[in-house]
Amino acid sequence: MFKHLRTYTLFFQSLFILPIAHAQVDQWDWTPRESLTAEQQTQLNQYCQGSYVNSWQATNSETTNLSGDLIVRDKNGVIHLKGAAEIVQPNSTLSADTIEGIPDDYYRADGNVTLRGNNQLIRSSNAYISNNGNGTTEFNDATLLNHQSGTRVAAKSLSNDQDGVVFIEEGFFTTCEPTQESWKLYGSSIELDTKSGFGTAKHVQIRIAGIPVFYFPWLRFPLDDTRQTGLLFPEFGYSGSDGLSFSAPFYWNIAPNYDATITPQFIQKKGEGIDLEFRHLSPYGQTTYEQSTFSDNDEGEQTLLKLTSKQKFNDHFNAGFLLEANPTDNKFPEANSTTIGEKDHYQRSMYFAFNNGNFFNKVTYLTYQTPDNSDDQPFEWRPRIDSSYQMSSYYMDYKVDVQYTDFYDPAEDNFDGERVVLNQNLALNFSNEWGSISPGLLTQYRDYNLHNYTTNTESSNTVGHLSSYIDSSLLFERQILDGETVRRQTLEPRLSYLYSPFEYQNQVPNFDTSEPTMTYSQAFSHTRFNGSDRIGDTEQVTFGLESRLYDANNNEKWAFKAGQVFYLEDRYVGIDGNTIKNTAVDDSKRSDLLTSADYYGNRYSLTANLNYNLDDQNVNLAQLVASVEPVDDVKINLSYLYSINNTDPDDDAKQASIGTIFPLNQNWSMYTQYTYDFTREDSTKEIVGLGYENCCIKVSLSYQDWLNDDNVFDRGVFLQFILRGLSTAGRANSEANIADNYWNQGNVGY
Repeated sequence: MFKHLRTYTLFFQSLFILPIAHAQVDQWDWTPRESLTAEQQTQLNQYCQGSYVNSWQATNSETTNLSGDLIVRDKNGVIHLKGAAEIVQPNSTLSADTIEGIPDDYYRADGNVTLRGNNQLIRSSNAYISNNGNGTTEFNDATLLNHQSGTRVAAKSLSNDQDGVVFIEEGFFTTCEPTQESWKLYGSSIELDTKSGFGTAKHVQIRIAGIPVFYFPWLRFPLDDTRQTGLLFPEFGYSGSDGLSFSAPFYWNIAPNYDATITPQFIQKKGEGIDLEFRHLSPYGQTTYEQSTFSDNDEGEQTLLKLTSKQKFNDHFNAGFLLEANPTDNKFPEANSTTIGEKDHYQRSMYFAFNNGNFFNKVTYLTYQTPDNSDDQPFEWRPRIDSSYQMSSYYMDYKVDVQYTDFYDPAEDNFDGERVVLNQNLALNFSNEWGSISPGLLTQYRDYNLHNYTTNTESSNTVGHLSSYIDSSLLFERQILDGETVRRQTLEPRLSYLYSPFEYQNQVPNFDTSEPTMTYSQAFSHTRFNGSDRIGDTEQVTFGLESRLYDANNNEKWAFKAGQVFYLEDRYVGIDGNTIKNTAVDDSKRSDLLTSADYYGNRYSLTANLNYNLDDQNVNLAQLVASVEPVDDVKINLSYLYSINNTDPDDDAKQASIGTIFPLNQNWSMYTQYTYDFTREDSTKEIVGLGYENCCIKVSLSYQDWLNDDNVFDRGVFLQFILRGLSTAGRANSEANIADNYWNQGNVGY
């Protein structure tokens, strides 16, 4: 019986089951928090009120010991134990008011029956236990506990037959503490087939705080961690624009290396649809097919498709492909549980790569589908070949990158062609405990063969360039005595010189170059642009100063960085390619003062960035993110972003946000968020929510009003809950907000 009870209990720990009975706390080996030892209390989370303590211990003896007030063996060999009857075996102990039976055949126990083992306890009014492997074991009015997982079951009848099938009638299953039975799963009858690994249940309902919230006429479920076919928990929600929404995923375990998830979707004011996910696992990797289809009441069918595969053949070779498609004329499914999102361009690509540590090669073929014909179609790679080699020693670093790309313009209305890129970077390293200096050379070579569709002409061009740089730093360190605590502070001045001479590039197209946002780290970069089509000219000196403070355990407590670039020459190379030596694209003599600060304290953390233009006396970037915990369990999140002078004015941002989470009592918490946009002069996000959490359940309910991606205000009510040890249900807003912080992926605490 016990080997079946072990499987049966592990099943309860991970999935559903059942029956009736309201036991007293002392039935469950339950010890309140205040009665636990100090060590046991440290193992409890903040919401648990106590723990199950198993007093049973295995014996060293391999024999069976019988005890009782009266022990009698009759003429048929049946042993009768009366009064404090107990049978002790190496792996279990059976006790009752009376026990009778034949040791190698059966035991029949009556009155206060208790069967104990390692982390397991069964109590019942009477029981029949088969020891010969051919009979049926049965407990009536039974309760079962797994001390380690906290799984509890109470049943009118619990039995198993000689084939290992466990039968349960009328009962409940929960992982809640006896003092906080927040949820229970009830069932009228359950069969657990330990050989096939499946169980079935009839008339199953989940009750939260005694109120039925789900009902299943019939369920088939797994008894172990093996993937099994069956219904997953549904998701539901409500918003002002959509009304009620509901989805019910179905998992299909087709074969050991195939499976599928089928998710019907329903939105009250929009329509209905279905999402599909098929997965295949090969000896080398995984292939996944996804499809989301929604029938909109107004727009008709909306579909997205995606096929992904990643295969690793050995330690050196790997390959893969990605195929995305939007076949329904720039329409996007209103409900979508797949990983396919709304995009301007859907990617179709494949690659093959070889990696041998410091030697890397990759071939990529990339095309796109652009559903909206008014959007500019990106260049396609037909193909791209990358190869790189890196060699490092104590005094020298050398890296060479080679890239060939055949660009294709799908619209055939401008230009395309072939590009070869060759970059070599050689740096010498001289360093010791107090500083370092690293001079280096960067060579960049470009070769183009171009086709112009406007003039229907061919052309070629090459660019060769040599840059030189010197990076250097000093490191000062001191110890600070704070009472009896020794802290360590560092001060690191940095100085960098970069000379990148002007190179005429009017005939060079722009396939993939962009201008990076100026930050402290970017100030020490050896190139002005991202991508390979522009080689930026500059002669500059960059000064930087970094300071860090470490505690006694060498944890960084705060860091401060400040730097500025001083330009010795005007810059003439721009993104558009009009590189005229007499016309500067940037004649400023210095960059913004670039600063950043981080602080990690016991009660708050802070990250701040500030770019200040000393010439115009303007702030071009101000960013602040702070998390404050003024008292235990009260959390305040603050953020502010002020960013102007971007290349695209639409990217300018001026907004502030405050989010709070604070407890109302031991279990209840309230959370709020308010975000204000100074450009719109209006709030863009308002949230208020309530959360409840104890040792076995976590629930959050929130009202949210927000500006969505279509620049339209939407509102909704969102409910999420997790039944620890069973499953989760509900639906969250796809918009990131303070509710995510409280929910914390369902983990204990926030």
